[in-house]
Amino acid sequence: MTRSPCVRRVPDLIRALCLLVSVLGLGCGSGTSAASAPSPAPSPTPAPTPGAPGPINLAGTWAGTLQAPGVPARTVAMLIVQSVDCVDGAWHTDPAEYTGAISGYASQTSFAGSLSLQRPADGQGKCGVVGNTDGTLSGGTLTFAVSALTGECAAGGVPPSLTITLRRQ
Repeated sequence: MTRSPCVRRVPDLIRALCLLVSVLGLGCGSGTSAASAPSPAPSPTPAPTPGAPGPINLAGTWAGTLQAPGVPARTVAMLIVQSVDCVDGAWHTDPAEYTGAISGYASQTSFAGSLSLQRPADGQGKCGVVGNTDGTLSGGTLTFAVSALTGECAAGGVPPSLTITLRRQ
């Protein structure tokens, strides 16, 4: 099968995002990961009235740090796609210890949705958790704060909460 030139140019991270979003069943809160119980999806932000500003623009490539209690800070990269107020994204740490996704809705001033964290089977053991998150964009810095992560871990623990702080690349 021959791929079109456009498909060959799609960065690996975008393909990973599409795969992650489809595997996790995410898409603006429309699904849940296997590691979590169903939770209500955030209500979509009403469409802006003509002339009113729309939702904040979070789309793009971001880089920064992941900080969590009891875990050394990690470098993190995130790719976010957005359609009007619907926001989805995929992230990973460097070194590749954790991966995850975000999914939710942007308003004119913030983001509300869920953030997942996965750990591969090697190292400390396979793990998958999810938590509700609020995101803020202030002065070019995007911050996602998760106050409680819940899910299943085969071995070892995961941080009870985390904060990801990013700058657009």
